[in-house]
Amino acid sequence: MKKTGFCLVAVISLFLFSISSVAGLAKETGSEWVKVSNGIMDADLEEIVVSRKDPDMVCITSHKAVYITGDGGKNWSELLSFRTTDKMINTIAISGDSHTVYVGTTDGLYKGSNRGKKWERIFRGVGRLENAVFAIEVNSLNPEHIITGTMAGIFVTKDGGMNWVKGKNLHAQSIITAIATNRAQQNIIYAASSNGVYTSFDSGVNWKRIYELITPEEDYQYFFEDEDEDISKIKFVIKTRDILVDPEDYGKIYLATSNGLLISPDEGKSWKNAGSFGLLSRNIKNIMFAGDYSLYAATDRGVFTYMHELNRWQSRSKGISTIDIRSLDSQNHSGNDNMIIWAASKQGVFKAHITAVHASSGKTYMTVDEALSMFSHEPSVEEIRQAAIEYAEVQPEKINKWRKAAASKALLPDLRVAYDDAEDWQSSTYFYKDTYEEQYLKDNDITAGNDKGWSVSLTWELGDLIYNSAQTSIDVRSRLMVQLRDDILNEVTRLYFERRRLQLEIISLQPTDFNSRIDAELRLQELTAGIDALTGSYLSKRLGR
Repeated sequence: MKKTGFCLVAVISLFLFSISSVAGLAKETGSEWVKVSNGIMDADLEEIVVSRKDPDMVCITSHKAVYITGDGGKNWSELLSFRTTDKMINTIAISGDSHTVYVGTTDGLYKGSNRGKKWERIFRGVGRLENAVFAIEVNSLNPEHIITGTMAGIFVTKDGGMNWVKGKNLHAQSIITAIATNRAQQNIIYAASSNGVYTSFDSGVNWKRIYELITPEEDYQYFFEDEDEDISKIKFVIKTRDILVDPEDYGKIYLATSNGLLISPDEGKSWKNAGSFGLLSRNIKNIMFAGDYSLYAATDRGVFTYMHELNRWQSRSKGISTIDIRSLDSQNHSGNDNMIIWAASKQGVFKAHITAVHASSGKTYMTVDEALSMFSHEPSVEEIRQAAIEYAEVQPEKINKWRKAAASKALLPDLRVAYDDAEDWQSSTYFYKDTYEEQYLKDNDITAGNDKGWSVSLTWELGDLIYNSAQTSIDVRSRLMVQLRDDILNEVTRLYFERRRLQLEIISLQPTDFNSRIDAELRLQELTAGIDALTGSYLSKRLGR
């Protein structure tokens, strides 16, 4: 065990030295999250948005309510509620002038004028699919121009919601999950959907698919077929989660998916996978640009920053008391290094003052402890070993119980109980004076043929108090159990550290090395299954939690 652990540390050290010698790695600094949920009745929050004009104005949603703060999170008040209805809230947006709040629901698009004080529904499609609004994009130069993404395509209005036009050339069952505008050319729009990425060059009327995503229809078909199915949950099923245009390079597009980040450097003509080194979970739920134009990602394992130069990720979760982050937004989009980041999570709303830390041009080495902390959410080797022992029922305590039971048995006597029926007791042990008396008693024996008797005996083997013969059998079984336990522990330890070494290899592979990544991922699943077989699926259950 010690030898295996030492080898792993050596491998990690050499691995970190090799990658850090190419380029420096930034460390997580300058971020401390604080919870600011005063006045919010819901703990499970979904989406957060910050006003671009008034950084102290922030709106956040749960599935049933919308909250607003005007003092930077010190106090929140409820803006809109659907608690007494079957309507669910899916998304939210704020106009560029901060006067209007838009809320996408399972029953259309709602508009809150005067910062949400007066509400009206401005879009309602035909049927439940068109009514389910999952994405809202408000033109920053013309707030009357609004684009909504639904379960049945895209709808556009240029007069503030009085008239709507359905987007053309979208494939059937195109569930729109996110919309982004090219700020340099506002007529160029991008949309992430269940079957890929679309672009429009005429402000959202006509669309063309520029990236095809193959998703098995059975993954979400039941949302279309079952009228009672909660369609607000579909965004957790669709692989595409968010889409953004780079604020410095408008030809570069970022697509957040449930399996990592995709980047297109040429307006969607080609795509590549971003590196995953330092990213504890590829399940990216939301992305944003902030302050220093760094890309931030909300995942079910915390907040991370993508470092373009290094093609690696950096944790930004220091101080946050939850890891399941659903949405992010920032108060600073001006290119400064100091910013306020907001996060909506499963356990409330958090904010943090973050100072950007850029990758250095020199050699900045990550320590072994920092590398191993990337897998802190996984069970330790000792937990895996203990699970294997319990699953195989080869605990050392079991042998001690056997020995105690054998010793206790020596103190207990052997109990024998006998029962006799139809025995003539007078004729068995009686001595007669003469033949006449014998014959007389036989002739007058009233118990003849009907005698019954019980006998009870207790015996001790005093030698067993010194050495019990059962101990010999226990000695044999204990040797076999110790050998079995050692074999199991050696095998599960080997699988554990081989899996860890493979994880480090995977995050060092280039995104373009597709075949190697596939082989490595399959081997990783094989090793996980091997550990599960020896532990009763303990590893998969822990990772699932």
